[in-house]
Amino acid sequence: MNNEENAELNIIMSDNKEYQEFIQKGITKFNNDNHPEIPIFKIYREKGYNDPFGFYALSDNEIIGGIIARKKMEWLDIDVLFVNQNLRNNRVGSRLISKAVQYCKDESLIGMHLYTLDFQAKGFYEKQGFKLIAEIKDWPKGITRYEFIRYIND
Repeated sequence: MNNEENAELNIIMSDNKEYQEFIQKGITKFNNDNHPEIPIFKIYREKGYNDPFGFYALSDNEIIGGIIARKKMEWLDIDVLFVNQNLRNNRVGSRLISKAVQYCKDESLIGMHLYTLDFQAKGFYEKQGFKLIAEIKDWPKGITRYEFIRYIND
């Protein structure tokens, strides 16, 4: 686009992986060029950060629960924590969180981040030492979303 004001511009919505990669590479280069003193930007993509992985609870070789998470910068971002309904209140979730905390310590991460909805596990996360940082009403409509963090060395 030579003359941006006269060029035709189309805004589209897409799940095109090549477009996503272009945007990710662009922001990574921008971050590296503008903040070279922050080495984490340089290794962010190289070390598989943002790739999902999990911690899983097995009983008699059957999966009964787990955490799906992503390492983002120097944080563990928990996408999902699930324990079979009939096995809740048996400390399975607490043990999964403990495993995630140990992982964070081993990887020298600053902390963990997650969100939960009002009908899910707000009280559980508070008991696990997470601090509420945001409350968003109507996420989706009629539901409240709670965002939590937990610093590892607190």
